[in-house]
Amino acid sequence: MASDILIINGSPRKNKNCFEIATYIEDCFKKNNITSEIFDIYDMNIEYCTFCGYCEKVKGCKFKDDMSDMYDKFDKAKGVIVISPVCFDSVSAKIKTLVDRTQAIYASKYILNDSIIDRNKKRIGMYIAVGGSKSYDTQFKGGQIVMDFFFKSINNKLKYNLYLNNTDEIGYKENEHFKALLKQNVKKYIDNLIGLY
Repeated sequence: MASDILIINGSPRKNKNCFEIATYIEDCFKKNNITSEIFDIYDMNIEYCTFCGYCEKVKGCKFKDDMSDMYDKFDKAKGVIVISPVCFDSVSAKIKTLVDRTQAIYASKYILNDSIIDRNKKRIGMYIAVGGSKSYDTQFKGGQIVMDFFFKSINNKLKYNLYLNNTDEIGYKENEHFKALLKQNVKKYIDNLIGLY
């Protein structure tokens, strides 16, 4: 059975900030009888997109790996949440690899006119960026641009964007302000989701 919400953990570090945030969100869904699944992206086998043009001629991607199932999961899900560390003002490399592989979805919609996913289904997106350094102007801009395109590609309305910085000094577990903000936004997400279905 497909999960209602896909939670994508974009960090290779186990039991650190992104993982802990993902686990908290999953627990919130459980308490509200919403099914979810955490995908630890660095444990998944996802090839790089080579922009070979295959998906512009044939529906889907030439690579048969862990991404193959994700297309169907994106279609069936009611929402997607991405949690990524900030890497050079953008998302982690494995998250970017996942994003690039949604070229197959883009091509199915706009080139083949035979979409892999139901474009009329309403889905809700959330993006959470976790930066180690103290705040600076461009810290989250690159990742936000990438995520804006990603959520459009998978037909999720990106309604929630949360930024956590300075985790090198104050981790997620110790940051009471961010924990309160996360709690508030997850509640809104759940309420919004219940309102849709």
